[in-house]
Amino acid sequence: MGQAARKFEVVDQGSAMPALRVIAEPIAEPLRNLEKWLSPDEVAALAQVSDRMVRKALAARRWRGSDLMVREVEIGRGGAGGMAAQVHVDSLPADLRTAWYLGQGIELHARVDAATGETRLVPQVNSDPRFEDRQAVARWRLDVIRAVVAKPKGSGERRALLEAIAAQAHRAPDGMMRQIGRATLYAWVSSYDAGGLMGLLPDVRKDKGTRRVLVSTAWDGFFAGRISDADHRGVAEALTGHIRSLWASGEAGWRAICEKSTTRLIEISRGLRDVAFDGLVLGRLGDRGPSQFGICDVNRRLAEAQRSYGIIAIRNKDNARFQDSIAPTIRRDFNLLRPREIVVGDVHPMDIMVLRPDGSRAYPKAISWFDPATGEVHMTVVLLLPGEGVRREHVAMAFEAMVNEWGLPKLLYLDNGSEYSWVDMISGFTQLSKLAGLTVKENSLADARVAEAKEAVIRSIAYNAKGKPGIEGLFGNLERVFFSNVPGWTAGDRMRKKTHAKGRDPVAFPGDMAAFFDTIRTHLDHYHKRPQNGRLAGKSPNEVLRDHIDAGWGKVVLARPEVLALAFSTEETRVVDRGTVGFTPRHGRSQRYYCEALLGLLPGTQITIRVPAYDPRYLFCFDASGEMIGIAHPEQLYHPLDPAGAIEGASRTKYLRRQISDMSRHVALLDLTEETARHVGYLPAAPEMPVAAVVDTGMLDRMAQLEADERARLTAPDTTPRRAPSQWKTEPNAALAAVQFEDEDQ
Repeated sequence: MGQAARKFEVVDQGSAMPALRVIAEPIAEPLRNLEKWLSPDEVAALAQVSDRMVRKALAARRWRGSDLMVREVEIGRGGAGGMAAQVHVDSLPADLRTAWYLGQGIELHARVDAATGETRLVPQVNSDPRFEDRQAVARWRLDVIRAVVAKPKGSGERRALLEAIAAQAHRAPDGMMRQIGRATLYAWVSSYDAGGLMGLLPDVRKDKGTRRVLVSTAWDGFFAGRISDADHRGVAEALTGHIRSLWASGEAGWRAICEKSTTRLIEISRGLRDVAFDGLVLGRLGDRGPSQFGICDVNRRLAEAQRSYGIIAIRNKDNARFQDSIAPTIRRDFNLLRPREIVVGDVHPMDIMVLRPDGSRAYPKAISWFDPATGEVHMTVVLLLPGEGVRREHVAMAFEAMVNEWGLPKLLYLDNGSEYSWVDMISGFTQLSKLAGLTVKENSLADARVAEAKEAVIRSIAYNAKGKPGIEGLFGNLERVFFSNVPGWTAGDRMRKKTHAKGRDPVAFPGDMAAFFDTIRTHLDHYHKRPQNGRLAGKSPNEVLRDHIDAGWGKVVLARPEVLALAFSTEETRVVDRGTVGFTPRHGRSQRYYCEALLGLLPGTQITIRVPAYDPRYLFCFDASGEMIGIAHPEQLYHPLDPAGAIEGASRTKYLRRQISDMSRHVALLDLTEETARHVGYLPAAPEMPVAAVVDTGMLDRMAQLEADERARLTAPDTTPRRAPSQWKTEPNAALAAVQFEDEDQ
């Protein structure tokens, strides 16, 4: 009864149920518990064939062109001597493997064998990856000796084939070419004769995946039996974590890591409070004898095992190296592009020293546009003032020059530089690109991108040179191959410049800027005519462009060049004054701009002007509704005695008179008095006012009589007696009468 009670537990409402025990293999992860060794009956049911056919195939270890992996297992009673054959599901023909896995609810995906190049289907979740690798090695071994095992045992043909195979190099499953010795080949043949494909499986080490040395041979040997296994593993984990942290922090090389890890291991070992270790002398770095440094010496192997953690330091401290050699990339096929579908823009400092007009040295900047479809490059060279950077007007000037030569691109690929962070520029180009897409429809991905995007601009990731396709490599190629022949080239490193004599500064370009521009133009012309290997397949950029032209491509041009200036302009508000508006350029004096169409606007009228970015030769004037009024040009100043000024004034007056006359045809001059009377007739009359109070007029009469009496009193003669005038305003004072003044005695 006691044993029965232990098998049950009481639950609510009086029912009882068996108590659940802990399951060694969780059923929630069936892929880890799949039994892939199938019996002949299971294979026959899967293939829908007879058991006899399956057993015959297992005996031959080959079925429908596939080498079967067969093993003998003990089943007790029944079978041949209590043994039964089983076949591994992964060695079955491909259709049966797929059917079995799908029946288990497991999908398969393709994987290419590195040794044979064969594409095999493997399960999405591999329950035994080591067995998959061992099976691949066994199949490779069989492929090597297949011609040998097909010959009779002990025959001379086998011996001759083995000699021929031993003299050749074979590609191993890891992709490396290896030559196999005769003894190894004979062992493989014997193993296959004995056990078939199963006999060719590599042996698995019993200690596979376990570390025999946790810290180091010297340390493990010294502390063996002195500390517990848990403490031993804890020291190994702490040391490994410290080595990883040193790599991740950017420590310079394995030697420094070994030295600092050794001192850290000494600190950890002292924390164990081992009397024997504490009694050792400290020693010094490099000791191999019985000292603390000798016992705790960390070798290179232990440090190099954690080198992969150095990727953290590279990411945090050397982003250029991280992006160039570690960060993942994808490959693009630019051969699918047509010219001007994508144009990449960038600003590149040229490594050529020139002289400014004042004699100071400078390095020009190149605002470049690159077409990855053809390899063409358009470059605008800018010589800036000291401390000056590339501004938006420089970019607009370079873009206009590129469009005038190449035509309008569909998409721009730009970085996040401030010279490109220009809302008006991006908005204007997007509108032009959309209009071009409506005019020339090629149904390309670029057309779809422009039609759906808010901006016809692609932004690259910040500080990512690979994000701008092709242009960074282009700059390097131009500098090394073409611009290196220009006098004044400093080889890119301005701290270690190329010089004519050691210890001296490099010689600047000898000519002026006009000569420099001609020199750069000559080298760019050479670049466009020179064949290139790689993506251009031995053709020059000009030849690639010619192929596209022959295929029917043509550039998109603008009907009026002012439209491009309008697209790349800034918007401001101004007040009209007699047909003119005022504007102050960024580098210049304030001036007036005149447009005849503005003469019809009253003074004080506000309008919107759009100013071209780099050259305000004219202003585009718009009214409040956004309709263009006209183009205003700088106001000309005339000499006081120049008759041309009078002629221009008369012309403007005539234009205004004509404009007013044209306006007068659409109106009728009215009599405003009659118009007012007509208008007043429709308005309501003044209302009749009611009496709110009555004023008593008798009060007014009495007030008038009082006023008359007062006037009469004031005009009557005065009969009041008057006394003699006195200089004192007060009466005689008795106190002062007895006073004798000093001047009275004289």
